[in-house]
Amino acid sequence: MSVDIALARPDADLFINGTWTRGDAGSQDVVDPGTGKVIGQVSLAGEDQLDAAVAAAKAAFPAWSATLPAAWGDVLKKAASLLAEHIEEAAATILLETGKTEADARGEIVRSIDTLQWNGEHAGRIAATTFPGAAPGSRRQSIPTPLGPVAVITAWNFPAVLATRKLGAALAAGCTVVFKAAEFAPATARLIVELLTEAGLPAGVVNLVFGEPTGVSARLTASTDIKALSFTGSTAVGKILAAQAAPNLIRTVMELGGHAPVLVTDTADVDQVIATTAGAKFGSAGQSCVAPSRYYVHESRYDEFVEKLTARAALYVLGHGTEEGVTLGAVAHQGRVDALFRLTQDAVAHGATVTTGGKQVDRDGFYFEPTIVAGLPLDSDAEILSEEPFGPIATVSSYSTLDEAIEAANRAPYSFAAYVFTTSLRVRDETVKRLNASNIGINQLAPSLPDVPLGGLGNSGYGYEGGTEGILAFTQLRLVSETPGSA
Repeated sequence: MSVDIALARPDADLFINGTWTRGDAGSQDVVDPGTGKVIGQVSLAGEDQLDAAVAAAKAAFPAWSATLPAAWGDVLKKAASLLAEHIEEAAATILLETGKTEADARGEIVRSIDTLQWNGEHAGRIAATTFPGAAPGSRRQSIPTPLGPVAVITAWNFPAVLATRKLGAALAAGCTVVFKAAEFAPATARLIVELLTEAGLPAGVVNLVFGEPTGVSARLTASTDIKALSFTGSTAVGKILAAQAAPNLIRTVMELGGHAPVLVTDTADVDQVIATTAGAKFGSAGQSCVAPSRYYVHESRYDEFVEKLTARAALYVLGHGTEEGVTLGAVAHQGRVDALFRLTQDAVAHGATVTTGGKQVDRDGFYFEPTIVAGLPLDSDAEILSEEPFGPIATVSSYSTLDEAIEAANRAPYSFAAYVFTTSLRVRDETVKRLNASNIGINQLAPSLPDVPLGGLGNSGYGYEGGTEGILAFTQLRLVSETPGSA
């Protein structure tokens, strides 16, 4: 079924205290990465509007936090049902805003529906834990208590998944939210907030704002009413936000960059490795923090692997998501194209061979050819081995010993996802123990699903999203120690 882009509404305003309003700081063009053309406008909040959003979240918090947790869950589950009913509009919106293929757009909406549903089901299950007391007849309870108004800031690459993951957890914890969504993909955020409102969310519980990122985050974190900040985006921006949050000791959860290594051992099935990882490598044009980006292949399988991965990359059909047969979409903007070309040229200068791709596609929009860069030494200081490529490009290097492969995999400053392909239990155990990664797939991918917590290490961030831990991130565990009073 082809997506009907006529269903998309690419404009987005602010939503403050239950009212949609134009931004006092003007507007910004929304561009379709697949054509490079303006398709809509997003409102930008002024400082007074940001303050009003925080005030609305603060005012709504007492009633929302006192609502029965089952009612929080009912809103989220209803929103999941509504999103399923609006899947065509949502898919069309994401396709236009992000340059994704139809398959990637639809897949993201399905994940988002699951995320809202899971958080809705578990909102009423986050309960106190009881422990024995130190004295006879006494007890202790660890009681999850909503923190208060929180700020969540999302990136443009997965606008629906990131919004539902953060909003779902915060609302399931009983918190109110100021939601700063990405200006590159504002209409997806607007649609999700609309559906939450239709599902029964009271005014002020979620407030949607857009604006110049550094200024918006500085204004939000300057408020003593904001009790937590959850951010997904680049490591550089994450460090700025952490510094901004520090003076008010705002609790932070940071999901930052990644540069996922793939270890292909001498016992691996090369065809299986490529079939398993190619979709993750080139899906959403490689713009994912868990996308495979550095393949380290045992020297006995190296030539075969380079040949077959090159052939697979060359099969992708680039184009707009509305075009028939397209399997690889655009990257977000020209800046991404320029960065990918720079990384490719730097790798060549360091002795690499580009076996396919390496150039911008000559058409409207922001397209970069699926690219394989082979032959960089394990200890090369080429930028592409340490800088997150965030696009449809992968390196392939050979190794002799497992120690070499693990050392090379750990050399990048990111510690998020990693993948290992082997039939050896010893290698499996050794790599799980020694790889600097928090999300490891053995002979498969390592999907980020709503039921299990996931968090980064090092430059990939800290804190957890997903699972009950993701909800608890927006609570304070209040310890209550109790001895029965005398009759």
